Amino acid sequence: MNRRHFLGALSIGFAFPVTAKMLVGATPMKGERPFATWLAAQRLDGLKLANPDELTQIIFFVDPNCPACASLWAWFDTTPRRSLASLWVPVAYMKPSSAARAVALLRAADPYSALGRNYGKGFDHAAWEGAIEAAQDITPSEQVQLNGNRRFWVGLFGATPLVLYRQADGSAWQAVGLPRGGLDALLPKLAAPKLQTYQPR
Repeated sequence: MNRRHFLGALSIGFAFPVTAKMLVGATPMKGERPFATWLAAQRLDGLKLANPDELTQIIFFVDPNCPACASLWAWFDTTPRRSLASLWVPVAYMKPSSAARAVALLRAADPYSALGRNYGKGFDHAAWEGAIEAAQDITPSEQVQLNGNRRFWVGLFGATPLVLYRQADGSAWQAVGLPRGGLDALLPKLAAPKLQTYQPR
């Protein structure tokens, strides 16, 4: 996202300062989150890429038209990263078509294929346009889903991509954007997907 969009999202994020103040550290962009925030994020409407018996290791908040989110998908869609137990939560704020594309993602019978179709080779980086066909006739319940995702995401920071992840010590952490050094630095910290419980440290 460019500076104009980032600052716009930043202003949205600071409209909801209470959740951000729960972070450990000086900035609301990154740091430790209360474990209750992690648990609440599991209830958002998103695309789960995991085996049925796996607990989510990492959550990505993405806009369907976000070029940085397409770069995130290119990073994720490689061996062994695609084996992470992940939840992709679509939010709609970047363009008027974002909401209809977010609903198309949520409607998809095959989440992996839908994400790949939107963020893969067909993504138009110049126009900031995802490749998945926009959904028609968004229902009231689908709009409620999008609104819920957006409220939660804005409370965290309000920029995309935004990453929540669960560490092996039971703590939950947040990162915004594509962190310096890459997301690979997060991978050794992640809790295994086969834990029996989400007990915090």
